[in-house]
Formats: sequence, structure tokens, C-alpha cells
Amino acid sequence: MNRPMYCGIDPGREKFGFAVGDADILSYAAIIPFENMTDAVKCLMGGGAEKIASWRTEGVCGNFGAISRVFIGNGTGHKHYVGIFRDSGIETEITDERMTTLEAGNLYWRLHPPKWLWRLLPRSLLTPPRPVDDLAAWIIMRRTLASRCRALTGV
Repeated sequence: MNRPMYCGIDPGREKFGFAVGDADILSYAAIIPFENMTDAVKCLMGGGAEKIASWRTEGVCGNFGAISRVFIGNGTGHKHYVGIFRDSGIETEITDERMTTLEAGNLYWRLHPPKWLWRLLPRSLLTPPRPVDDLAAWIIMRRTLASRCRALTGV
């Protein structure tokens, strides 16, 4: 049986973080210019990831299969994003995105540990060499899925 796949969106005015996976696995991540939003929507509707492949930052390019739900952070311009996804018939949910960028910077260094002398510095002093909106999108997704799991188990 296949695991359900989800999408996380870290909204922004000029670009947005895009992550596909579940709470444990980041299958695909990208930072996509806002004007290419329709390509991301088509991708989630089963159109493949070829049109957004040039913005890939993590994971492997490919078809995602059915996306169960899109979790959109409640930050800058999120209402516009919600409208676009809902108009396309994709189930969406708005979720809290407080502190996700900071958490995404820490996640970046866990996924890509610093090398050479950089590894001697505390990670809190290091700045990732690229934007981390995609990882913030994954954190948005993971937080929401984790809170649901806690609600179901009562933990």
C-alpha cells in the first residue's frame, strides 16, 4: 500500500516554498517564482514535475501520484494561494507557520552538515547558502501532520 503524499506551501509575494512528501520523507522540494504557480498546481494534479524541475532544491524529480492535501502556511499572501489551489479542486488547509524559517535553517544543516572548518562553528552562527523556503514548507506540513497524530493518540 502506498503512503499518502502531502504538499506543504510556504507562501511569499515573489516566490514560494514547495515540498511534497509526508512527515518522514521529503520526496521533492523547490523554491518556485510566484508567476509559475500554475505549473506547481498542474504538477500536484498529476501533470508531473517537469515544468518545475529547474527550481528543485531537494529530493528527486518525478511524478508524485495523488496528493491527499496541501498545507499552506498562514503567512504573507496565503489567502491568494488558498484561492488558487481551491479553484483547482485541490483540498487545502491553512496552518501556522510561526518560526518555520528559523527551524528550516537548522534543518538545512542537518540535511547538509557543514564541511571542513565550518563544522567547528556552532550551527546557530551559520547561515544556509541558499533560501530555505522549501524546507519551511516541509516543516509546515510536518507540524500539521504531527499535531494530528498527537490528537489521535492523545499524546
